[in-house]
Amino acid sequence: MTRLWPVAPGLLALTVLSACQGGAPASPPAATVAPSVAATASATTVPPSPASAAPAPADAATLAREPDVLFLDVRTPGEFAGGHVEGALNIPVGETARMAEAIGRKDRPVVLYCAVGGRSAQAMAALRAQGFTRLANGGGVDAAAAKTGRPIVR
Repeated sequence: MTRLWPVAPGLLALTVLSACQGGAPASPPAATVAPSVAATASATTVPPSPASAAPAPADAATLAREPDVLFLDVRTPGEFAGGHVEGALNIPVGETARMAEAIGRKDRPVVLYCAVGGRSAQAMAALRAQGFTRLANGGGVDAAAAKTGRPIVR
């Protein structure tokens, strides 16, 4: 035992220095910890309360059958003039205050569409953030017409 005692401080110093200079880390890297933490968190996650939960996405075809459905074309007026779903209201994507006013009540069924679905998804997210619950992204004008059985007015 007396022979090891003088060596022990030297080994301790080497261990500390190697850890400080990029040697073996003192604790596992975050990437190896994160998956196990995520797996544990997902297994123990409590579902959000109904008041804070986002509503499930609605189907455009289902909402289109509702008697008070609103078709909202979020393209530019020029695009709208080139062809739109029959009965649609045109309010460009950036005008969510006008959209909210036109929709009225938060639970009114609304099918949004644009040229390919991107702008309608953006408008839908903005309306959901304002508390509107019955929204469907119809995609592009042709897809919205096909999904809902409504003609395109040109």
